[in-house]
Amino acid sequence: MPELPELEILVSNLRNRIKDKTLGRPIIINPKVISGDSNLLEDKMIKDVMRRGKWVLISLDEMYIAFHLRLNGYIFLVDYGEADSYDCIILPVDGEYIHFGDPRRLAQMKITSEIDSLIEELGVDPLSKDFTLEYLSKSLKKKRGNIKTFLMDQDIISGIGNTYADEILFWAKINPTRPCQSLSKEEIEALYNSIKNTLEEALKLGGTSTEEFTNLISREKSFEPKVHRKEGDQCPICDTPIVMIKIGGRGTYYCPRCQK
Repeated sequence: MPELPELEILVSNLRNRIKDKTLGRPIIINPKVISGDSNLLEDKMIKDVMRRGKWVLISLDEMYIAFHLRLNGYIFLVDYGEADSYDCIILPVDGEYIHFGDPRRLAQMKITSEIDSLIEELGVDPLSKDFTLEYLSKSLKKKRGNIKTFLMDQDIISGIGNTYADEILFWAKINPTRPCQSLSKEEIEALYNSIKNTLEEALKLGGTSTEEFTNLISREKSFEPKVHRKEGDQCPICDTPIVMIKIGGRGTYYCPRCQK
């Protein structure tokens, strides 16, 4: 699943390519993943492209197109308008074409005149000025579950998913099963710094490299996780084999020696 770094890079590159351009008549392939009247999109100018949590938002005159990619959704901007195998809708944009689709048909596209209902319950963006050490500390004190689940709760911190939660906890040296309220003041500070540093490093490197994700431009390097999906590999710090457990039904990877 693309997370905050991947979506932020996608939005930035998409904005550079389509802002101030005009949408053509949409080509509907699978209307089941689309809510709202797609006929309203034709001839609308694109005012901006934004990210809120894991939502990709295209701002038009008096309306928005909101995309949520879920597990395997994609947004491609290419020079052909013929449908690919898993496309759900194609949006012409001044000679180029936005292809939105999902092999599993779990992704969402909403056409709406307001987005407050989509984003009002989202937690603080971890790269915004509102994400402070004080906010993190207070949020942790209110939760009784484990720290891995806490990091992925979009109502508290928006944009972090399974991959980056594992990486953040690895660099903070915190076991993913730890109860939120068990963290010391020093551990909370280490967690806060790890959240900021890990996400910023991923942004610099263009996000993680996956088959499903494209950032619309070529890249020579990408963010490579140290523990996520590395079961059995040696920890890059202490050489202990990385282990995998299930938390909330999701594979969770960590070093049993470094992360206490």
